[in-house]
Parts: sequence; structure tokens; C-alpha cells
Amino acid sequence: MTRDAVGVITSVDEAVGEMLGWRPEQLIGSPSTQFIHPDDQLSAVAAWLDMITSPGLTRVWRGRYQSADGTWTWVETVNCLEDGEHPFVSSSMTRVTGEQVSIEEELRAREQLLSRLSDALPVGLFQMDLVGSVTFTNDRLHTMVGVPQVATIDAQFSTVIVEDRTLLKAALAAVLADQIVDDIEIRLRFAMGDTPVDDQAIRVCVLSLRALTDSDGEVNGAVGCVSDVTDRVQLRRELEVRASVDKLTSCLNRGAVIELLERTIATPHDATNGTAVVFLDLDRFKSVNDRFGHAAGDRLLAAAADRLRSATRECDRVGRLGGDEFLVVCPRVESADHAQAIAGRIADAMNSTVDLGPGSVELRASVGVAWTTEALNADAFIEQADRAMYESKRTGMGGVTMLSDKRQRDSDRATTSRVRRNAR
Repeated sequence: MTRDAVGVITSVDEAVGEMLGWRPEQLIGSPSTQFIHPDDQLSAVAAWLDMITSPGLTRVWRGRYQSADGTWTWVETVNCLEDGEHPFVSSSMTRVTGEQVSIEEELRAREQLLSRLSDALPVGLFQMDLVGSVTFTNDRLHTMVGVPQVATIDAQFSTVIVEDRTLLKAALAAVLADQIVDDIEIRLRFAMGDTPVDDQAIRVCVLSLRALTDSDGEVNGAVGCVSDVTDRVQLRRELEVRASVDKLTSCLNRGAVIELLERTIATPHDATNGTAVVFLDLDRFKSVNDRFGHAAGDRLLAAAADRLRSATRECDRVGRLGGDEFLVVCPRVESADHAQAIAGRIADAMNSTVDLGPGSVELRASVGVAWTTEALNADAFIEQADRAMYESKRTGMGGVTMLSDKRQRDSDRATTSRVRRNAR
């Protein structure tokens, strides 16, 4: 069959008549779309437009032509635009068997189903080959990573923050080398609407990777699944905070500050790089509760915590042991004198007036400090600072005490005697 540039049939051979049952004069002079099934006309026009923009190149189209008896015959046409003074299209037509049509229709139906399923899933999907070219993505992936479909996997994940790109590249390389890759957590930042990229919150995603193999078992690519876990990570962080922070004062709670101290003193130290703990007990706290009520006492504890944080170094951490007792863990303290100086600054900050609403009170605290370069037991280390605090309270409220070796031994003996008397 030949057709002119607008698709009007100009000639047919006898085989066309035998295939469709039409006489040549019944076809010639009519547009070919007149004989194409209505459901196939859109694809036919698209194939025709693609062909006429590529002179000399063949284009294949498959669809249904009407036979003279009114039935429809599946045919495959190979079309080529013959350029010249009077361009025309030459087409060869081949009947397609019902079995071929059924198989291809089933394949198309499966492809359509898979495409719809992939777009319906709440995760981003992609497929890549061995050289990092993207061969498939679903729409959800583009939304999640903030990048439209692009040619390479590096470009597709260009919104991954710099700190996580090395991890991503290593995981992609490992899966293409047929290694098992555990799910990895990556962070992305990209512009949304008119908001600049730098002002965007980071999204956290989990990337799952699996290798693809050919019929010989050789890796020829990989598939990936991307899940947005930002809300889950945020909830996990909030739960961690709730589990480690004292709600009233926003300090670390007892368990968290002791755990921190254990990690700190377990770190190797040298003679000029020790750890200090500052133990504080608010003076006359019970009288505040008795005079103004427990709500006022809570406000005093919160004010004390604020003053503690303002007086400590950036590397120090403040914890509430319970009641009106606080503990400050101070790493990287070079000497006992340095530890006492830190405690002195804290004590000075605590000596102030606090307005509780019903009235004002003088905030005071007795402070004890201990310093070590050894990997002590955390409870024993806290006990040293606690004894120093009680010595400070005994000698006068609002002071700082660090027990010398002799005073520490005297305090140990006094504590032992006190325990024995209580036992009797």
C-alpha cells in the first residue's frame, strides 16, 4: 500500500485485497483511517506523525483494519516516508494471528496493571542499569525526592544532603556488585513552592535496594524502594527526649545523666584531661514549698535549672537527680583547680533572687565538686561530689567544696559511723 502525506491511499497490490477482501478501487482515494478500528485510530495517528518527522526511517504500527465482510483483522504495518519532490508513504502489511494478539494484549494489560500498582503504592520506586542510568520510576518517587524523571541515578537523588551522598553511592555500588545491602537512611532537602531550599526541613527516607539478574544469573541492574520515614523519625526522637529529659526542668533525668557520666568517665583520659561532676542541692527548698506551695517550688526548680544551664560550658550537661538535687557532668577538665573554678561560676549563678509570683525568695545552693582522670564507677564518683556538697552545706550555705584526700577519708569515716549508728 502507498499513501500520500495526509494518509490517503494511492495504490494497493492484490495481496491487500486477498487479506481484507476489498477490491483496489474500493480502497484507493480513501483515507486509511476510514478502515481503522475506532479504538486504534489514536495510536495510528500518533505513529503516522512520528513517521513523517523522520524521513527514511521505518515505523511499525499494529492495529485492526476493517475487512469487506465487516469483521476486523489485526495487521502489522511497516511504514516509511519516501522523501522527494512528491513524498509518499510506502507500507507493507502483515496479518497478525489471534494468538499473537492475545499474548501482546495480555502483556500490555500486565504492564498497565503494574504501572497503576506502582503509582498507587505509598513508596517511590526506581530501576537502574549497571552504568547508573534510570530505566524506570514511578510518580511517587519524583514527589518524594523533589526531582522529575532524569537520565541518571545521581541526578535523580541530587537532593540528598552532602553528608549522606557517600553512603548512598556506596550502597548503589554494593548492590550492583551483587552484595547484600541493608536498608539505609538518607536525608533530603529540596525547595517546595516558593520556599528557598535552605529554609526547607530535612526529609528522612529509607532506601531498600535489590539486585536484578539476567537468565544467566549475572547482575544487570538494581531496583530500589524509597519510603518517607520523617514522621517516624521525629516520633522516635520525641520519645527519646521524653525518656531522657526531666519534664519540669528540661534537664536530663536521673537515668540519662548517670548514663552520660558513665560514658564520659569511660573515655580514655590523661593527666590533664579529666572529668568533673558538680553536685548541687538547693538550700531551704522545703521552706519554699511550705510557705508558697508546691507550684511555686516547681517554678523555683525550673529557674534554678535555667541558671545552671547559663553558667555551664557548651560541652557540659545538666541533670536533675530528683527533688532539689542537680548534677552537672563536665568533660575535658584539665585539673582539680579548673573543676573548682567551674563549680564556683555555677554557685555564683545560683545565688540570686527569684520571683515566684506569690513572693520572691533568695535562691541559694550548696555545691560539691569532684574531679578525676581515672575510670571510676559512676555511683562512687557521684558519691564523692555528694559528700563534698554536704560538707559545703555543713560549713555554710551557698558555698563550694572539693574534698581533699584527707577530708575525703574523714568524710568516708563519718559516713561509715553514721551508717553503723543507724544500723544499731
